Amino acid sequence: MAEERPVAFVTGGTGQVGSVVVRWFAERGVRLFVPYRSSERWQHLRETLGELANAVEGMQVDLATPAGSEQAVTATFDQYGRLDWVLCLAGGFQPGRIADTTPELWQELLSLNLWPTAHVLRAVVPRLLAQGTGRIVTVGARAALDPGAGAVAYAVAKHAVITLTLAVARELRGTGVTANCIAPATIDTPANRAAMPTADYTKWVRPEQVAALLWYLCSPDAAALNGAVIPIVGGQ
Repeated sequence: MAEERPVAFVTGGTGQVGSVVVRWFAERGVRLFVPYRSSERWQHLRETLGELANAVEGMQVDLATPAGSEQAVTATFDQYGRLDWVLCLAGGFQPGRIADTTPELWQELLSLNLWPTAHVLRAVVPRLLAQGTGRIVTVGARAALDPGAGAVAYAVAKHAVITLTLAVARELRGTGVTANCIAPATIDTPANRAAMPTADYTKWVRPEQVAALLWYLCSPDAAALNGAVIPIVGGQ
């Protein structure tokens, strides 16, 4: 029945990876709420989804602010009456060695990667605890686990997401709510191909592989996982 279909809240759902995740979940009967910043990208997502767009609701907000995150989470519960899965995919990359990492770059990468996840979890965790059930999955990066040269602020911001997830998972032990984090290496997106035209794309992680892992982490088979950090690196 329609009322039994699960509900997922997806940040970053209009992005190149997020849009694949939204389609993957919608195709499997999930109802989705997608906060977005760009109305143009939101319209593009709905157009590419076709009839599946009927399964997706959204709201234009800034998740990097506490008020924006609270507004989006509240709207989801107002729309559906509950929330089953929280997928925090919002993020962004900028390179920079430490000597070139300005205060503005630090703030930009924290605003793109850490604050949307932190503020959403602050708003949503009490509601999931009141339900007694729910799954949270965040997105770190392999660069946070094994930093390379040239992306200091990005690696730090993504490591902060991992630490945030682990700390929240400890709070959630024994509650019926879980929090886990995936740590992808380079994902095969048009933007990454444009930035690295000579790379071997066959070794990169496909967005569909990210979606499949997220789907598993939301499935009953993953109920015992809490506080896991799962690398997904393809052939890299």
